[in-house]
Parts: sequence; structure tokens; C-alpha cells
Amino acid sequence: MGFVGNAISNTKKLVPGYFENTCKNRLSGGVGSIYDQFDSVEELEKALLEADWTETTHTDVMAGCRVFKTNLEGRFGLVKISDLSDDTKLIADDSKHTGKVAMTVKGIRGKIVPETYLIIGKEDGVDVVFTFHPGEPVRPSIVEVSKLNHGCEVSKSEARSLGFDYAKIV
Repeated sequence: MGFVGNAISNTKKLVPGYFENTCKNRLSGGVGSIYDQFDSVEELEKALLEADWTETTHTDVMAGCRVFKTNLEGRFGLVKISDLSDDTKLIADDSKHTGKVAMTVKGIRGKIVPETYLIIGKEDGVDVVFTFHPGEPVRPSIVEVSKLNHGCEVSKSEARSLGFDYAKIV
């Protein structure tokens, strides 16, 4: 089964529903990073289990995590804010209740990228899948909700001045 396969299995046992929900969110019609070619959680899981994973490193992944990549194309769920038109409106989002906001944008589709990245970390001392997605990892937002409330609309220039480089496609 390999290291990645074992981490998937561990995730399903230790955090019931998490891996399946992550897969569901990555299917066509989801938001953010998606795989247009898969119609079910089972198809996507099978592709991940059968993939040829290579361990790598990435500067935007939290210390202590292991990073793997494979040649599984998908649609990157982020867009560079600098590439958006100047009149684009972005929405601050903390729907995961992390205390940090990210930028989101509607009405565009992410570009097709050739690789999938999968990040593994420890849960109660056991290797589990934290996330996977098409495209390279991007450092998480460090902007506190206290500086910008969830749901606030901001301009492209305001987002850039706050230090945002990317917006999640929703």
C-alpha cells in the first residue's frame, strides 16, 4: 500500500469522515482545487491510492509535515491577485474559523496544473493526510480576523496592501 496509502487508511480510521469529505470537496463542482475528471469519492480515492507518489519538500508547508507529489492533473483552486482585473472585488473568508482570513473570488475557473500535492502530518503520533490538492502548496494567511472581518468586501489593491498574494476560487 505504501506510505501514502497507509496515511489515507489511518486518516479514515482516526478522523472518520475527514478524508471522504476532503475528496468530496475536490470533485467537479466543488470550490477551490478540484478534479474535473472524477465524479465520485471512490474514483478519486482509487486514483490517489494507485498514484506513484514521490516525497519532496516545499517552503510553504508547515515544519514537521511530509510532502508528496504525483502526476495527477487537476484544476488549481487559487488565483494570483495580481492577475485579476483592477475592479475585481474580493471577499475575506474565515469559514473554517481559524481566526485568520483568506481572500476569495467568484466567477473564474482555476488553471489546469499537472501535479497533485499531498501533505501528511501526525495525529496522536500517527501519520495522517492533512490535505491534498492539484498544484503547489501556498502558505496560509497570517491576517487576523481582528484586522479584517469575515465577509468583508475589499478591492484588489486593498488585498495586496494587506499582504495577500492569492485568492481562493469559490
